[in-house]
Amino acid sequence: MLDWDDIRIFLAVAREGSTLAASRKLNINQTTVGRRMQALETALGLTLFERDTRGYTLTAQGRNMLEVAASMGEAAESVKTRANQLGRASSGKIRVTAAHSSMAHWMLPLISEYHKINPDLQFETNSAESYISLENGEADVALRAADKISGDTLVVRKLPPVRWGIYCSKSYLAANGMPRSIEELKEHPYLRFPDAMVKGVQAMSYVDQHLDKSKIVSTVDSVVSMAASLRTEEAVGALPCVEGDQSSELLMCFTDNRMQSGLWLVASKEAYQEPRVRKFMKFIGEKFPQDGRKANF
Repeated sequence: MLDWDDIRIFLAVAREGSTLAASRKLNINQTTVGRRMQALETALGLTLFERDTRGYTLTAQGRNMLEVAASMGEAAESVKTRANQLGRASSGKIRVTAAHSSMAHWMLPLISEYHKINPDLQFETNSAESYISLENGEADVALRAADKISGDTLVVRKLPPVRWGIYCSKSYLAANGMPRSIEELKEHPYLRFPDAMVKGVQAMSYVDQHLDKSKIVSTVDSVVSMAASLRTEEAVGALPCVEGDQSSELLMCFTDNRMQSGLWLVASKEAYQEPRVRKFMKFIGEKFPQDGRKANF
């Protein structure tokens, strides 16, 4: 009878090219890796690898077995993911992810309010600027700022849009004045978000079209970092109003109706099957501030 651990080791050796690299990947002894590969070949009656001083190379038989073994690996990961989801279901836990600013201004206050009426429910929060995979079970619910959400395996609920504005520090205003319209923006030094963020959010793309690119001072990789940079840099930049209006050191230069972005509450279909996740998402949808401002209770 085949041992899954032997298949797992076979995949690692095939992908890494040597028993040493595979042993490091799997955190097991190199001698054990070599012994298990010999045992697997004996059990299958096949020669899976050509062995030489440069490492392990798949034979024709090994290459044919690799596709089947990879499918087994994917199935094992699916079992692991589902087990994690079932474990969270039995423990009454919801894992929530959002960008730092979104977590601070919206999710944490809403979670606190929800916890008052559901004291036995536990939450784990993960603040990250990059997307955490919901499909792989790394989180149950995400708050995502984007103009659209793609993915056939996701359940989405649209939230009120996020209003953006152009901000500067009080010291910048005193020394340089401020832009009062999108047309005046090109006359001022500017802090810009990275291309990936600009392309994914229509409000940023709109602003980007009106910049003098030669006046871009630097690129800032998150909303929180942008707010901090605007307090010290001699430049202006875009912020969600929920972030910019919280700082007494920053002033809004202007905003307009084109400077809005979408906001979504997202879960995987598997997570959404759990009643606790559906109830939580319904609560967020009903209690989320309609003006997109900070959640206060």
